[in-house]
Amino acid sequence: MRSLRVEPVVTESFGIEPALRDDSLGVKLTGTGDMSAVAPLGLFLKDLQAEAARLRVSAIEFDVRALYFLNSSCLKAFISFICGLPGLGLRCKVQFVTDARLGWQRRSLTALERMSPDLVSITES
Repeated sequence: MRSLRVEPVVTESFGIEPALRDDSLGVKLTGTGDMSAVAPLGLFLKDLQAEAARLRVSAIEFDVRALYFLNSSCLKAFISFICGLPGLGLRCKVQFVTDARLGWQRRSLTALERMSPDLVSITES
């Protein structure tokens, strides 16, 4: 049986909840991705890279619908994460699920989609 070896992140204003779903990983982000979230997010994404490689997942879905802000340093952590996947021999898809009512989400994450259109997609709900 496969089990997930990456821990959730819970701070006063930011949270990350990972879940293993068949051959994919789901990651729900909540709260505010400000300067206090940069270090925990960066560490989590580094661990998630290793876990995705270990489990050989086909997809990673980031649900950001409950994320109300994401600063440029947090966005850079996602860039490093996505750019590092091919180096691990992974061709898994990365999908961001956004809230259509929070226009900043699509605007900010579109940069990731344009940077790596083969891997990254954005879905609004």
